[in-house]
Amino acid sequence: MLETPRLLLRHFTLEDVPAFLAMNADPEIVRYTGQQPLVSLEEAEAWLKAAPLADYARYGYGRLAVVDKASGQVIGFCGIKFLPEFGLPELGYRLLPAFWGQGLITEAAKVVLEHGHAELGLPHILALIHPDNNGSIRVAEKLGMVRGELAQYGGMPVWLYASVR
Repeated sequence: MLETPRLLLRHFTLEDVPAFLAMNADPEIVRYTGQQPLVSLEEAEAWLKAAPLADYARYGYGRLAVVDKASGQVIGFCGIKFLPEFGLPELGYRLLPAFWGQGLITEAAKVVLEHGHAELGLPHILALIHPDNNGSIRVAEKLGMVRGELAQYGGMPVWLYASVR
């Protein structure tokens, strides 16, 4: 478990399926990801099992549930997952719109990057960001990530940002 002044970051569990659906069903949240919004609890559970839960077992790390300390609510995810297509880990994050604009993802991503470099021993961590996703670009730049080339991922253009230690 990781902690910031306002957040707890922990592994997802199957109890988080409704929250996982909420953060992946909203078209506004997923519009820059290349993914279609999830439509059911069953679909959310299958994706949770196939992605974060499988990544914990396979790689020892994955996307983490972001929990608002004040309410105890799961409000998004932030974490590192391995991208076989690039042969590198990637930082990714999502928040429910009610929590946008408060600096929460920057707060969460900072501790996740530090953990990835220091504790997990990952010297290079990418962030793949759609060129129109200005919010995510600002987060990456606040974290000190450096923009590299424009690439294709999931059939869409993405800037490759990198954090190197």
